[in-house]
Amino acid sequence: MIDNREEYKSMFEVEQKLWWYQILHERVLYQIKKQFAQKKEVAILDAACGTGGLLSYLKQNGFQNLTGFDYSRYAIEFSKERNLDVSFGDLKNVDDFRKTDRYDVICCNDALYFLDDQQIINALQVFKKRLNPNGIILINIHAHEAFAGTHDVAVGSSRRFVLKDFKKYAQAAGLTISYNTYWPFFLSMPIWVVRKWQRYQMRSGKVNTAELHSDVSYPGDFINGVLKTITKMEGTFLPSAPFGSSLFMVLK
Repeated sequence: MIDNREEYKSMFEVEQKLWWYQILHERVLYQIKKQFAQKKEVAILDAACGTGGLLSYLKQNGFQNLTGFDYSRYAIEFSKERNLDVSFGDLKNVDDFRKTDRYDVICCNDALYFLDDQQIINALQVFKKRLNPNGIILINIHAHEAFAGTHDVAVGSSRRFVLKDFKKYAQAAGLTISYNTYWPFFLSMPIWVVRKWQRYQMRSGKVNTAELHSDVSYPGDFINGVLKTITKMEGTFLPSAPFGSSLFMVLK
């Protein structure tokens, strides 16, 4: 995905209104408020920030000390269109990014799959080193191989994760997972059916994997609203779900 401008353009166009991004951003904001109450001066880093949707959302909610980095020049260009402080950075060499800066919150959403196990541990170790006292690390990552589909191929993902993987990474990095949930749980069955059908189409050659695009697209106001409502209800009634296509975690 790094060299695919069209994928970043698709993300940029829907990141503020697509239910999935909205729920993720709300989860991040909730954890920041839970840790720091109403303090708006906390320093926040979005590592591998993509087109800057999360940073823009946090800015709209009153946070000003916001920084991001990404490896892709396209991601940086789109982030700067949102007037965000985003520049080049590499998850494989996190400590090279603004070496003297420290943060209260470090977010890393749907990006660590580019790294191998040791590189993930290394990145977490640097995140820990760059945290201020009482700081938190917020990570979202796509989960369970059963949910692999055309999106994974389009964005260059070769694997998915489960909580056991990150417990191992966190322990090796000297961190603790203080909260975790898979999500969306209530929508996991229809997502699984769609992704299973996509895998069948790829195996049977009905789709050209060299020309695949991710399934990040806006489904229309009505369907988007329904999906968001279902997932918000899930967060209320099932705050730590046992299964879903994504895994959200708080590390300390």
